[in-house]
This record gives sequence, structure tokens and C-alpha cells, in this order.
Amino acid sequence: MGQPQRTASMRDFASRMSCHHRDTDDDFFCIRYQVWYRSFDCGYRTLFETCDGCSACEQGRFNLKRHYSSLVQLARRQMP
Repeated sequence: MGQPQRTASMRDFASRMSCHHRDTDDDFFCIRYQVWYRSFDCGYRTLFETCDGCSACEQGRFNLKRHYSSLVQLARRQMP
């Protein structure tokens, strides 16, 4: 099975992105801040409310749901 075909709207969105730099670990494009980074980091910011701009974000809620169990394990390891 090959890569899915990119539609015209996907190409248009990609051409309008302000941040074209993407590291190999980046799997998520934040629409609000127009940057590529890891979806796990987005979930972390959402769960621990580390950024005011990330509160009440639908993308953040999706990434939190996706990585919830790993984030909870991380939080337990960091507790004294």
C-alpha cells in the first residue's frame, strides 16, 4: 500500500504553512502556532497546562487522548 494521494486542499494548506522546518521526530503541525513538533509534547502541554495558548485547544485534546497513558506514566515517574 503506497502513500495517500495529496488533495489540492492539502497542497494548498502545506504551501501556506509559515514553518517549513520539520525534524525527523516531528509528527504534528500546530495550527495555532504554525510549527511542527512532536504530538507527545502537545499532549504534555495540554495535560499540564504549561502554555496559556494551548488551553482549550482541540488539537491538544486529541493529542492528549492519543498519548494519555504514556503521559500519566511520565508524571508518576517525576513525582517525589
